[in-house]
Amino acid sequence: MDDLVKKAKQGDKQAFTELILSIKTDLYKIAKARLRNDEDVYDVIQETMIIAFNSIKKLKNIDSFKPWIIKILINTSNYSYKKTSKTNCIPLEQIEAYSPINDSNYDKVETILDFNFILNNFKYEDRVIVVLYYVEKFTDKEIGEILKLKENTVKTKRTRIKEKIKDILKGGQEIYG
Repeated sequence: MDDLVKKAKQGDKQAFTELILSIKTDLYKIAKARLRNDEDVYDVIQETMIIAFNSIKKLKNIDSFKPWIIKILINTSNYSYKKTSKTNCIPLEQIEAYSPINDSNYDKVETILDFNFILNNFKYEDRVIVVLYYVEKFTDKEIGEILKLKENTVKTKRTRIKEKIKDILKGGQEIYG
């Protein structure tokens, strides 16, 4: 990945494209943690790619490409969320999400349910922490840097989220959304 980042910093569009393709699923999950509508998610990812491509030459440490682009994505997602949250429309996609499971996606049900459980039942910041820690394998310190939180705050929030999930799975306390 470091070679691709070096090439992208030199203006190589193909290298930049390969970088984005290598993390596209990660970008989707992080944006989806903020935005419910897939169209908005894809728009935010596209905007993130444009911003990143135009400013990649400013990236100082090539090892920090992924956290750097995730920061851009989170900021872009937050801006989009604020802009679209002023309307109170329910996207058709949310209504369609309640369709029954069919044979083509049956084998993915567990992953879909786990991810959707997190998306639907926790506050935005908690969702991002869960995705960054458990899916993207970032450390608490790295998550803190991305979200502008102290490392101990991230650890505390993550511990509380785990306890909340345990309680929910045991049939205990109510969730917050």
